[in-house]
Amino acid sequence: MERARCPLHPEAGLRAGFQATDRFWGIDEVVFHYGICPTCGAWVLDPRPTPEEIGPYYAGYYAPRELEARRALLARGPLSLALGADWIRAKDAARQLQRLGAPLRAGARVLDAGCGLGGFLRGLVALRGVTARGVDFDARCAAFAEEAHGVTVDVGELTGQGYPEDHFELITSWHCLEHVYDPRAELAEYARVLAPGGHLILETPTNGFIAQRLKGRGLFLQAPTHLYHLRPRTLRGLVEGAGLEVLKIRRPWLPSEIAGGLLMALGFSGFAPRLLFPPRPFKDRLWHALFMGLILCVDLPISALLALMGSTGVAQIIARKPRAGDPVKVMELGAVGR
Repeated sequence: MERARCPLHPEAGLRAGFQATDRFWGIDEVVFHYGICPTCGAWVLDPRPTPEEIGPYYAGYYAPRELEARRALLARGPLSLALGADWIRAKDAARQLQRLGAPLRAGARVLDAGCGLGGFLRGLVALRGVTARGVDFDARCAAFAEEAHGVTVDVGELTGQGYPEDHFELITSWHCLEHVYDPRAELAEYARVLAPGGHLILETPTNGFIAQRLKGRGLFLQAPTHLYHLRPRTLRGLVEGAGLEVLKIRRPWLPSEIAGGLLMALGFSGFAPRLLFPPRPFKDRLWHALFMGLILCVDLPISALLALMGSTGVAQIIARKPRAGDPVKVMELGAVGR
């Protein structure tokens, strides 16, 4: 185990926080501790496992039955339904850039950091005809993305790829930064390889209204693979520290946090392997039915209200790499950005 600090305020130390166990994968009952930055309120796993210690908690990602389920969806089509959340995310990213006056052109070079199985990139290629590339630590992602989506994915850490400087016109990072041991170095690399005038879209779980109440039983906490839950103002400080100009801070609507958290508060463990992909034994089908019922009856209406209030469990930042001589713009930090 290694001691940790808030990546934006390492000098501040951490105050006592709360305990958590691995309920997302249900591998074991090891107790982990999250400290709280007294300056910005970020949650930091401390002490945190070494890469060797944390490895077993990543073993369940991209299991064979998940890959088969995704292949079956792609075979049945249409693409928008097969990609599901990735398609919605691709449409929303393109729409947000359009609203900012920076529409994605055909052939634009796009990098998705921590791209998983490549579904978001496939959606963006279909919608805008971009030139897509991904990077992920898992070799299974590269194989599946090439086979199923025709997308090239490089294997390993972003900082080890050696991409050309000022190269990509758009970099996206969907729920990746919370897994990274050194967010400052990751963001510095985003800034280095992003072309002047290019954009970064970064989304990560944050300790919003529901997370603050569920603490270690929250669905989005996912100890110990989530090393940080950063507040929007913390993200803003890190992004600006990398030399990027923050244009927009959002709190997207992502239902499931409440329903999953309620199940975990009831003692449910092993959320991902037991509920996300079939086939499921009979007992888990009952849990899955309860989960879906909670989403429809509880999660959807409350999540919609939290989105209006700017208090969801997800934070998204859209930033731009300034060109030489660009005027500096100042964005006001409202409730959504706290």
